[in-house]
Amino acid sequence: MKKRSWSIRTRILVLLLAPLLPLIGIWVFSTAGSFDSAVSLLNAKVEADNAGTPSNPVVVEIQAERKLSMVAVGTPKGGGPDLKVQRGRTDAAIKEFRRLSATDSLQDTISDLTRHHLTRLNEALDQLQVGRDAVDDRKFTRLDAMNFYSDIVDRTYVMYTTISTIDNRELTRQVDAVMGLTWAREIMNREDALINAILNGPKPTGPELVRLTEYIGLNRHMLNDVVRSLTPEEAASYRALQGTTAYSNLRAIEDKVQHEGVAGAPLPVDGLWWKDTFTEVDNALFKIGDEGAQRALGAATPIAVGVMLRLGIAGGLGLIIIIMLIWVSSRIARSLIRRINDVRQKALNLAHEQLPMTVAKLRRGEDVEIPPPPAAETQTDELSQLSSAFSAVQQTAIESAVQEAALRSGLNQVFLNIGRRSQTLVHRQLSLLETMERRISDPHHLEEIFKVDHLAVRMRRYAEDLVILAGAVPGRGWRNPVPLADVLRSAMSEVEDYTRITVVPAPPASLAGRAVSDVIHLVAELLENATAFSPRDTRVRLAGQVVPNGFAIEIEDRGVGLPAEALAEANERLNNPPDFDPAQSARLGLFVVARLAARHGIKVTLQASPYGGVTAVALLPNDIIVSSSEQSKLDSTAPKAIAPAPVHAQVTTPAQARALSPAETPTLATPVLARREPAPSAALDGLPVRARQASLAPQLREPLTEPAAEPIPAPRAPSQSRALLSSLQEGVNRGRQASEHITAPDHSNGEEGQ
Repeated sequence: MKKRSWSIRTRILVLLLAPLLPLIGIWVFSTAGSFDSAVSLLNAKVEADNAGTPSNPVVVEIQAERKLSMVAVGTPKGGGPDLKVQRGRTDAAIKEFRRLSATDSLQDTISDLTRHHLTRLNEALDQLQVGRDAVDDRKFTRLDAMNFYSDIVDRTYVMYTTISTIDNRELTRQVDAVMGLTWAREIMNREDALINAILNGPKPTGPELVRLTEYIGLNRHMLNDVVRSLTPEEAASYRALQGTTAYSNLRAIEDKVQHEGVAGAPLPVDGLWWKDTFTEVDNALFKIGDEGAQRALGAATPIAVGVMLRLGIAGGLGLIIIIMLIWVSSRIARSLIRRINDVRQKALNLAHEQLPMTVAKLRRGEDVEIPPPPAAETQTDELSQLSSAFSAVQQTAIESAVQEAALRSGLNQVFLNIGRRSQTLVHRQLSLLETMERRISDPHHLEEIFKVDHLAVRMRRYAEDLVILAGAVPGRGWRNPVPLADVLRSAMSEVEDYTRITVVPAPPASLAGRAVSDVIHLVAELLENATAFSPRDTRVRLAGQVVPNGFAIEIEDRGVGLPAEALAEANERLNNPPDFDPAQSARLGLFVVARLAARHGIKVTLQASPYGGVTAVALLPNDIIVSSSEQSKLDSTAPKAIAPAPVHAQVTTPAQARALSPAETPTLATPVLARREPAPSAALDGLPVRARQASLAPQLREPLTEPAAEPIPAPRAPSQSRALLSSLQEGVNRGRQASEHITAPDHSNGEEGQ
């Protein structure tokens, strides 16, 4: 019933034939049960004739040999001629048993369990001579001899109990009663053998008295259980036995042995009296068991006749009814299958052709025609209603897909419009802040400008988030490679708590210009997350190193970390970025990182930090990494200029790091420049004091030097500002010995110049 690949035809046939299953089951059960019962009767007869019946003489002779052997091991003269004669009888019984049990008729009918126990019995009979040698050499005690011969008898009875049972409760009960009575007689024979050995040999030992007591109790317990299963005739015979003098004398002798028997003292039993009493009771029990066995065999014939009659009636009538029901069900099934196949074809066409085609057209921006409402069905049954419902679902699904596509497209346009407008305003703000930073030398004012500058940089990153959400590409870009050390410092400058970030010096390597903007944004998002979700008194470690597969950027915080399930979910989103879902706005940074990483083949992985937080590893592929040797070749082709002053190893202000990030407006921003270290007395609260024009080439300083009292010039036209700043940027780039040009953003919304 759990199969999902069944065809409609199969399911309908199963549904219509389901009422037949109980009838078929009854028919099969009755037929098979009757057949098994008949086979069981035949097999039971074969097994009884070839294994059960021949095993009875073996048991009788083994019991007699056990009795004589226990006397032999306890007397100096040994067993004598009686034991030798008995061993011959035992061997003859075993030979006949093995002949009959090896016949093909028995081997073909017995079960695996019976065959197993028959093998174990033959193995025990093979060891009979070993036990006899131990008896002759006085290596056995009386209890050892008892155990050895009793094991053979036990295996015989166990084999006999596995012979095929008959599927008849009354007959099975009779067989079980006979077997129970046989086991009880065996225990009483063990009791007789031990008493006879003690009476004809040394005085009893403690273990022998314990064993004798066990046999007496076990015999009485087994006979009490057997009485419950005896037939009324057998129960009457057993009650008659209990009323005899021999039975009372036997129980009296047993009680005397239990209460008066002492180790090392003569057994309080008269030998002749015990022999006569035991023989009479044992013969009576054997007679009861034999009568029960004959009665069970006699009842087998009428049972077999009843089995055959039940087989004919149940099998014949059941087969006729099953054939009629199959014919009627097949007529109904054909009609249902034909109509359901029509509905199935409509559903498959909707799922595999119409809807996928509609969605594909919507993704390509093509117009989709909504189908007209379905025509009303002429029939009014359930299948007709189902067909009409599928047609309605088809129209509704296509309408919903069109509306969803229109809504998503409009939402993306809103994101893109807001993002582009925000980018333009932020870049204009950054240009003004850059101008103000160059003019201000007061440490207090410069500190405030730096704070505003840092907020503007973060606003620019958030505006780029909107552009990424809309599926567009942010406008910032580089033509030539940029040192990865500058990339990491620039990303650090876009984080609110940048002062908590410790930057490990990066090896000499550069990043391809086309990926600089996105990598800065990606690393900034990871740093923002690390600082936001870790205590304010801890540090966030930012490091990078060259690895065989590219360049690995590692960001480690010491926060509370994430559960393993949350880490696995986050890594899955990073590896397979889904479409943006407004309901998941709390994970906007994760979505942006995934989009940026997928754009350049960057592998971003989150893992537990040994310090308790989270370690983010961004592996930049080799195709966007420029080695130091390749960078040297590029630098050698760049225009030569005056070597700049050394760059600080540690970024200390947002303006220093932000200088790497160019503006997306038509203007050109200043890259990371070398700055002079201010005098210790010029610093305020650990913030550096900017030395005016310290970063400019000597030939550009004088034109930019303005009197302090000179008023701010009137705003220039955009074309004039572009020309002036382009000249300024050209001189700066020569000082860096690298030609870095910016690709202006695509302001398709007409916002340039606002």
